[in-house]
Amino acid sequence: MILRPLEPAAPTSQEFLPAWNTVEEIQRQSFTSCWMITQPSHAALAGEIAARMAGPQVPKLDPAMVRAIALHDAGWGVTDAQAILQSRSAGQGRPKSFIECSVLEFLDAWEKSIDIAASVGPAGGYIVSRHFWRLGRHRVEHATDNEADRGKIHRFLESETRRQKQLAAKQKHSPEALELFTDVLQFCDLLSLYVCAGAQQNAELTEFFGLKARLTLEANGYSLDPPIVHADTPFQVAALRHPATKDKSSMALEIGIW
Repeated sequence: MILRPLEPAAPTSQEFLPAWNTVEEIQRQSFTSCWMITQPSHAALAGEIAARMAGPQVPKLDPAMVRAIALHDAGWGVTDAQAILQSRSAGQGRPKSFIECSVLEFLDAWEKSIDIAASVGPAGGYIVSRHFWRLGRHRVEHATDNEADRGKIHRFLESETRRQKQLAAKQKHSPEALELFTDVLQFCDLLSLYVCAGAQQNAELTEFFGLKARLTLEANGYSLDPPIVHADTPFQVAALRHPATKDKSSMALEIGIW
C-alpha cells in the first residue's frame, strides 16, 4: 500500500532531492488520515506512463512490454486487500505502507508479480524479474536485515537468476535491450511512486537508460525535464480514504505530468 497524506507537507527547499528518499520519508510519516493507493493501482499508472513515453533516448516498448509494466506489482493484491479491510475496521490505526512489510511479505508479492507478468510474455516476465532482482540486490547491499532474512533474499536472487535465463531464451531481445527495458520499468515505477505519494519536493530521478530526469512541482502537477512523458490530459489513480467518512471513502486522483 502507498500512503498519501491528505495535506502533504510543503517542500523544505527548492533543491532537487533524490526521488526515492522523498518517497521513503513520506511513507514513514505518522499521520492519522491519508489516501491509500494500492500497489496494483500504482503499477497500472506506471504502465500508462510507459505508454506515453517518447524521445530519442527512450527505448521503444511493444504493447506486451507496456502491459507487463502495468502488472509489475499485481502480486500485492492480497496484501493490499487485507490492509484495506484492516483500515475499515473500528479502532484501527494508520495503515501499513509497503516499505514496512516484512522480507517474507515482499518476497512473496514480488514472486507472484513476476509470475503474472510472465503470463503476458517472456520478455515482460524477464524485465519484472530483473526489476525485483535489482531491488533485492540493493537490499542485501544496503539494508541491515538479520541473517535469516538475508538468506531469504539471497535465495530469491538465485532463483530469479535461473528464471531470467529461461525467459531470455524464449524471446527475441538482446541482453542489452532487456536491461534498457528494465530501466524503463524502474523509471516508470519510481515516477509513479513519487506522484502517488503526493510528494511536493522538487526531485531528481536515478539515472535510467542513460538519462537523468528532474521533476519540478507546478500548480497543477509536475513538470518533467526532459519532457519524455507526453500526456495531454492528467493521469488518474484510484485512492481510498483512511479513515473513511460518510461523505467520502474513495476518489480518482488526477495527476498532471508533462
